Amino acid sequence: MTFSSQNRNAVSPASGAAAVSLRTERALRGYTDDFCVAITLVGQTHCLIELFSAIWRDSPRRAFQATLMCWIEMLEQDPDLCARFQRRWKSMLSSLHAVSLFAEAGLPAQHALLPEITRRVFQRLLPPPREDADASRLFAAIFDSPHAVRRFKSMDGESFTRLAAILWAPEGLSAFPELRSDLYQALRLLAARVSARGTSVAVRDRSTEGPVEQSPFYVFVFATEKFIESEGFELPANRMERWLEAVYACRGELALVRINMEDVGVSTALVFDLSAMDGALDRMEMIAATLVEHTAKPSVAARLLLDTLVYGILEDTHIGSLVRKNFNLLARKTVERTGHGGEHYIAHTRSGYWRMWGAAIGGGFLTVFTAAIKLRIIGREWPPFVEAVLVGTNYAISFLLLQFFGLALATKQPSMTAATLADIIRRNRGDSRRDKITDFSASISRTQIAAALGNIIAVCSGAVVFELIWRFVFGSTFLPTWQAEHVYRSLSPLASATAIDAVLTGILLWLAGLIGGWCENFAVYHRIPDSIAQHPFGRRVGFSRMRKIADWVDRNTAAWSTSISLGYLMGFTPVMAEFFGLPLDIRHVTLNTGMFAFAAAHFGLSAFSQLWLYSAMVGIAMMFVLNLGVSFGIASFVALHAYDVPYKEHVAILRYAFAQIVHRPLRFLYPVEPKLPAVAHPVETAE
Repeated sequence: MTFSSQNRNAVSPASGAAAVSLRTERALRGYTDDFCVAITLVGQTHCLIELFSAIWRDSPRRAFQATLMCWIEMLEQDPDLCARFQRRWKSMLSSLHAVSLFAEAGLPAQHALLPEITRRVFQRLLPPPREDADASRLFAAIFDSPHAVRRFKSMDGESFTRLAAILWAPEGLSAFPELRSDLYQALRLLAARVSARGTSVAVRDRSTEGPVEQSPFYVFVFATEKFIESEGFELPANRMERWLEAVYACRGELALVRINMEDVGVSTALVFDLSAMDGALDRMEMIAATLVEHTAKPSVAARLLLDTLVYGILEDTHIGSLVRKNFNLLARKTVERTGHGGEHYIAHTRSGYWRMWGAAIGGGFLTVFTAAIKLRIIGREWPPFVEAVLVGTNYAISFLLLQFFGLALATKQPSMTAATLADIIRRNRGDSRRDKITDFSASISRTQIAAALGNIIAVCSGAVVFELIWRFVFGSTFLPTWQAEHVYRSLSPLASATAIDAVLTGILLWLAGLIGGWCENFAVYHRIPDSIAQHPFGRRVGFSRMRKIADWVDRNTAAWSTSISLGYLMGFTPVMAEFFGLPLDIRHVTLNTGMFAFAAAHFGLSAFSQLWLYSAMVGIAMMFVLNLGVSFGIASFVALHAYDVPYKEHVAILRYAFAQIVHRPLRFLYPVEPKLPAVAHPVETAE
């Protein structure tokens, strides 16, 4: 009977510190003796898992460092036990296969989300069998929890050095030829994967033009092979320098591909491939540095490689990390296509500011008719589906007319401008980043306030004029009394779910912008405008006309798809919510302001003496804040995560922006021209 089975409970803490130390030392010595006498590979790996699990996984949180140092000191003070352990350790390593560990742990293999989630769920419930000689089995068994990984990565330099003196031979990697061979095999495997992804059609279309044999990704395989074969024939520093030139060439090409994605389109699979190549190159640099810098003790590169492998093994089994990575891929794909689409929604100068006022007033007058048509539609008894189609079509046509005539609707801005904000964060650092973010935020603030005020003023005055004309022509009010009462009651912030509905509308505004970006990316990625221009139908109508149609599609895909999707999202959401028994509705600040103005115009000047008028005005103000805030907040959150901006930096940016609002509030309300420095004129002196 082995010692491990009878001492498993001996590692548990005791009442006194001395007793804990004694029990821990006895248990660790037992695990070590079991490992030293194990003959088969199965027995050796089992005993080693028991030993290291007792240190990194099963020891109490506060006793971990003491447990680790207890085992290290035990071997340091017992040379015979240390020598037997090292012989068995070297024998075990010679029988293990570590290529999969070095080349696959923590590196993504496929971008399909649902199949990967299914695989990981089954893997958590029923871990897949591994070969006895697979080194990944050891890491997966020992570091199967976040706290075990954190303990390994938090080891101080002294503890790691003393541990490495036990596990590492004075000859370095020369003492472990099988391990060194696996490192080289991992390099070859990773280089082949980088080359395969880098020479794919999607990457070639966005990289430097030229023959395939000149592609950095194609050459990379040969550079890696030359790096491996030149061991012993060339100075390590020279080998590493020449190989790193090939690595930097690949990274430069990846940067070029990312730049060209903005013009040629992007897909989630392409972003995944670029991320996978970045990860593979990082892993290869760690492996190459470990091979070149092998000495009597592990190098910094070896420590970094071990930390990465330990963390990667854990990440490969967690669903949360997979969802987070895919979310970042989706965010990056969205932002890459909408990062420049928000610029025309922002007024940076006074002339642009007043143009926005004019566009907003025009948009408000157009919304008067949109609100009037909606009130007529919902004032009759329609089947739910028909009503949703009619309301959605009314919205969609209105939004398309806004786009066609160059008019503005305030709530269509945030989902586009947030992506531009993230693009500024990505391209700038330090004080330059903070200053540009502040200037951009001020432009967004004053532009949206101008657009919202222009919309509200125009839609209110337009509704009053519409009511007066209707009474003059038809001799009755536009709205019946019951419908006017229903409108203003539904806008009360206390007597209705106005706040919740406004939040829901903000989400739909962001979602419509997301759909618009996806449609534009789809058209660019699949070169739909070029397909239209080259369509055989051009033989009948003329290829010049087909080219004009293609240019029109290229210019308007994002705007039209956003407008149409937003219209039908707003039309169908209340009907779908009612289907599931949810009392939800749409609360769009401009549209509901128009409906409110129609209700107030029904009662005339007497409405100003009613409490419901002012209650509804509070509800509209709440809609304005929530529509814009929720839409812009979600878009900003997605965009910032797309570029992996840390949470601390989020807070620092917000603090700086609020400080600027306090010190210079006027620039957030009106485009203040920067003051020019005073020019000193020479003083004329009398002769």
